Amino acid sequence: PARRTQQPALVMEWKGDETRLGQLCQLFQLASSPDNSVQQQVMQMLQQFSQLPDFNMYLATVFAKLTSQDEVVRQRAGLLLKTNVGRCPPGTLQPAVAEYVQAHALSAVRDSSKVIRHTAGTVISILVLKVGIVQSRPTLDQLAGCLGDHNADTVEGSFNALNKICEDGMMLIKQTWDYPDEQTQHFVSWSAENFLPKVMQYASPQAPLHARQNAIECLNHFALNWAFNEPKFPQLQPYAAQYLEVLGVLANDQDPNVLKDVCKGFVCVIENQWNCVTAQTASVVLQYMLKACRHPEYMVRVEALEVWTPCTNSPMLVQCVWSMLKELIPVLLENMVYSQADYMAMEHAMWEDDNAAVPDAAQDIKPRTHKEQGDEEDEDGGAHNGGGAWGAEWTARKAAASSLDNLSHMYREGILEVVLPLISRKLEHESWEVQESGVLALGAIAFGCMDGLTQYMPKVMEHLLKLCQAPKPLLRSISCWTVARFSNWICNDRMNRMSEQVLRAVLQQLLLRVLDKNKRVQEAACSAFATLEETARHLLVPYLEDIVSTLSKAFQYYQAKNLLILYDAVGTLADSVGPELDTPRYKQQLLEPLFQKFNNTPDNDRSIIALFECLSSLAANLGPSFGPLCKPLVERCSRLIMNGAQAAQMWMQNPNEFEKPDREVMAASIDLLSGIVAGLRENVSEVLQQQNFLSVVPEVLKDTALQVKQSAFALVGDSAKHCIQYLAPFLPQLLPQCAKALRENSSATVSNNASWAVGEICIKVGSDFMSKYLDEIVDALVSTLRSAQPSHRQALLMQNVCITLGRLGVVCGQQMGKKFGDFAQVWCIIMKDVRIDGEKMTAFQGFVNMVNANPQVALTYPVEFSGAIASLCPPPPQLHQPLQQILSGYKQTPQWPQTWQKLPQDVQMILSHVYSGLEP
Repeated sequence: PARRTQQPALVMEWKGDETRLGQLCQLFQLASSPDNSVQQQVMQMLQQFSQLPDFNMYLATVFAKLTSQDEVVRQRAGLLLKTNVGRCPPGTLQPAVAEYVQAHALSAVRDSSKVIRHTAGTVISILVLKVGIVQSRPTLDQLAGCLGDHNADTVEGSFNALNKICEDGMMLIKQTWDYPDEQTQHFVSWSAENFLPKVMQYASPQAPLHARQNAIECLNHFALNWAFNEPKFPQLQPYAAQYLEVLGVLANDQDPNVLKDVCKGFVCVIENQWNCVTAQTASVVLQYMLKACRHPEYMVRVEALEVWTPCTNSPMLVQCVWSMLKELIPVLLENMVYSQADYMAMEHAMWEDDNAAVPDAAQDIKPRTHKEQGDEEDEDGGAHNGGGAWGAEWTARKAAASSLDNLSHMYREGILEVVLPLISRKLEHESWEVQESGVLALGAIAFGCMDGLTQYMPKVMEHLLKLCQAPKPLLRSISCWTVARFSNWICNDRMNRMSEQVLRAVLQQLLLRVLDKNKRVQEAACSAFATLEETARHLLVPYLEDIVSTLSKAFQYYQAKNLLILYDAVGTLADSVGPELDTPRYKQQLLEPLFQKFNNTPDNDRSIIALFECLSSLAANLGPSFGPLCKPLVERCSRLIMNGAQAAQMWMQNPNEFEKPDREVMAASIDLLSGIVAGLRENVSEVLQQQNFLSVVPEVLKDTALQVKQSAFALVGDSAKHCIQYLAPFLPQLLPQCAKALRENSSATVSNNASWAVGEICIKVGSDFMSKYLDEIVDALVSTLRSAQPSHRQALLMQNVCITLGRLGVVCGQQMGKKFGDFAQVWCIIMKDVRIDGEKMTAFQGFVNMVNANPQVALTYPVEFSGAIASLCPPPPQLHQPLQQILSGYKQTPQWPQTWQKLPQDVQMILSHVYSGLEP
């Protein structure tokens, strides 16, 4: 469409009341007052103004037309306008208002004030989102046309607005990625035809700095969100090669912001292995990035360092980086030394010498997230909050260390020749900061290079334990972290002949540091100890006296932030040594402070999540002796769960009126009840007689939150196993809820727990009770098998669903026989790969029952059935004869010789060896 040269009559007609305009300007001026009462009056008056139907037109007028007003007055009007427009649901903004605001924001893009131009860009980008790309096409064209304006301010303002619009446009594309809608397609077409050609012109050294910055940022919105290399957007694909050329041209720019975005672009191209990148191009790019990793500007280095990890995913790049290792590794180690940027981002607690008694500020305590059963750990072993070297704030130092970690996994001992002499020199350096970077590098290569490091480990560990006592807190903390990275070597007597003595020395030093006078060292040491616990497990038993005593003291000593890690360490200790903690002395030392925290921690304090996880581990591992302590835990958990379930119901019905409840507290409460059931086993009936907390479960399962459902189904399974009589009254509600979750299959872990719960219930209640629910449950299990996507978690889910179908076959063989044909083939294919254990044997007992009930199904899939039977080798005695009968039945069919030929050779060998007379 042709660009508009004049505003429509509608826009020109509206005239506001001059008095009101003056009052608004006065209010925005008064908003600068430091007086709280004045601020409140301003808010009240603006609230009254907001009742006017044309309030947004007043704001647009103050913002764009009253150029004699102070910049801050106009800016506040613009920001309030942006907020108001942003609150309108898409499609609800009156056309007259949208037209007026858009026209005035477009005029403000040409303003002499940069602040006003940028605010105008924000208003326009919000309007485009609300009105839609299609309806905003004239605005987009006008802004793109302004890029050719002779006025530098107009070009800068238009570019800034387009930059924001591109960011929002790519967000829309990501939201509709699988099914692009009309708005998305229109944005892609407009970008390809009208916008990107102009942007490419400005991405050159001759363009003004603001234009180069905006140009590379705009291009990165597309590139970093995969738009240039995505086949579904063929109009954008020709720009991939042009974009790579632009990166090459701007790579020699002098502006750090431009270079930062160039590095982001190169990382994207390398990481996503663009087709236009040849081995020669990749080599040139990586040499450039190596140089950028030495750039004096921190922002450039931190982006450039991101390129090395993705290189490990491509054989071509692996070869390319291998030839650069002698240059690259020293650069990575240089970047591991603390920089000024690291210190600026650091809490004072990290380097203050003695601050253990100083309470934590609220903002220092990171939000705690509930650790779900089945959730995956961080790959760097930093699952224990706060202790991982890669931490929360990403820095060049962490990017360099993470790169070295990944390179060590790729090249293994191949990098030691280069890296070890460098680390050795750093450890001997007079500067503690350089020593610290050497310890970090040692920790980074611990996993990848362990085999090659084994010969040096006794001396390395001795040196690390000395550095755990260093004067500088940052050196002590990194040494604790690095010690824990070598947990496998410490605890493995095949790799380490001095394992027992080394473990004793490590524990002695870590436990000292757990009570360090510096909070950051406490955090690192306690986290390192939790990591070591997971590997050492029963090896810790001889040292429990010192361990429990130290952890007990830490409860009196730790501030709020480190308490979260202490809870983790105590819970992990219980999981590691189990019933060995069940002595009066140990229980008193650990449970007294924990129950003190339990009584003093309010419901709205999120540290309750970590506390409940810790208590759950203790309950599960201390067994019946935990019973007398359960009453207050059960009462509080039940109350929190019911309050949470009610709040969730109210929020789901009226999300605008009610606050979203904290589901993580609910999930942690449910998991604590599961821990109590699992630990007390049959003795839990004594607790349930006083309060049947299982009554909350049907209500909880109405919640849509997956983490709540996951925990609730786990509680159902544990309860079916240990106290079915208290669960039985709720089964008419719970079994259909299990089936519903399986049909939806919205989460592998939720479906897994629902499937497991069904299996546990059926074993306990028998065929008569199950028969009325069987069709619904089996249909849901089979639909889960059919809908599962290929992934590790989904593969485990499919195995568990098949085991549950097998258990149902054990209990309800005749009825299951009727359904057997719906899933027999896929059941055999999946169960063939399940490891042999009690669950597999039980499932095959059900398999035999189903075959006996419906022998015709077995004849339909002889290859799959034979493969599944062969996977159970050797079969348990009670199954040998029934399985022999199934196979002998095949032998009687005329098709058996052809079937036998189709069987893999290993299956033929197993069947011939274990079962008699099967060869044709």
